[in-house]
Amino acid sequence: MKFTIALTTLTVLTAKVSAACFSENLGYKCCKGNTIYYTDNNGAWGIENGEWCGIENGNKDNLCFSVKLGFKCCKGNNIIYTDKDGDWGVEDDEWCGISNKSNNNNNSGQGGSQSSSSSSSSNTYPYPLKNDPVPSKGCGKNLSLPKTGSFEFNWSGGKRTVRIDLPDNYDNKKPYRLVFGMQCAGGWAGGVQQEGYYGLKPLDTGKTTIFIAPEGNGQQLPWGEADYKLFDELLDKLTNDLCIDISRVFSTGFSYGAMFSNGLSWNHQKVLRGVAVYETAERNIYLPKHTGDGIGWMGVLGFDDNICTPEMGRHARDIMLEHNSEGGKAVQEKAEEASRGGAHKCYDYKTTDEKFPVRWCTQSGGHLWDHKDPGQNQSWVPKATWEFITKF
Repeated sequence: MKFTIALTTLTVLTAKVSAACFSENLGYKCCKGNTIYYTDNNGAWGIENGEWCGIENGNKDNLCFSVKLGFKCCKGNNIIYTDKDGDWGVEDDEWCGISNKSNNNNNSGQGGSQSSSSSSSSNTYPYPLKNDPVPSKGCGKNLSLPKTGSFEFNWSGGKRTVRIDLPDNYDNKKPYRLVFGMQCAGGWAGGVQQEGYYGLKPLDTGKTTIFIAPEGNGQQLPWGEADYKLFDELLDKLTNDLCIDISRVFSTGFSYGAMFSNGLSWNHQKVLRGVAVYETAERNIYLPKHTGDGIGWMGVLGFDDNICTPEMGRHARDIMLEHNSEGGKAVQEKAEEASRGGAHKCYDYKTTDEKFPVRWCTQSGGHLWDHKDPGQNQSWVPKATWEFITKF
């Protein structure tokens, strides 16, 4: 009897040792693939041919981080986005988590770096023009923010009011362009919203864009060093809660709001596709160290602005030209500017990298964002900006 029990125990132990994955000990086959549909205390489970199966090396110690967040593990290792949870990819138009083990295995023999095919993917920075949308982690989630109006945003620095406008036919499975409107000194986010986010919202007839205007810091100068962290945390919330095309995020602003957007273009190139700045300057505000990366950039200049002077605006532009062209050669390209007292002139630089276009718009006028051509009642600035951001 003891011999029989011992033999039975030995048989079970042998079966456990020889099992290819945990599920065979529970009466289920091992999966051929690694798409995870469910996890429990035993490990990760898939479904093949209408039956449950266990995923090899799918015990809970080997699972990628994303499973506990409700996302599958990636089959590949093409990293598109990284946050505090880990590395993310997109497969079958859905976010998936990339395990460190997957990265290590796939990078073996490559010196631990990503392959060249991964770095040239259209789903990663720098994006080519007209790339396919890159969906955020908020895609597929039920709407938790108002479609229009405002909400209170709690961030590490306190609380801010954020103005928001979503298309009235918002679809949580469709990635939307995201445009920020940054207020000027003496203004407020509600004013940005009331003016249609610098006139851009009325032009979104295809209902392709989500508009956001965060309130400034409440001081005379509404944007400072801490507001870069506010931007990061707010963008993180929006991409987690809403379906956003993370390859098409833009920031606009006038005066001090333009200066803040310009500052963001110095070190947020991998999360901002471009900025449009109306009467900007490259001084008198906190500015981060420039990373050297390129970004789409559009500037509007009034020749008679005595606050953000033409010299300041042109210098801000030249900094971008230096980083948006090979060897900074675009700085030597002479832009065509408007004639004094005449209609506006927008010039698109020819020698910048096509992935990082620069548009320069000029006209006579002072410190205002909504410049108008002589005899016209409607500003040309929104249309020129909309043409710029929709070229990506």
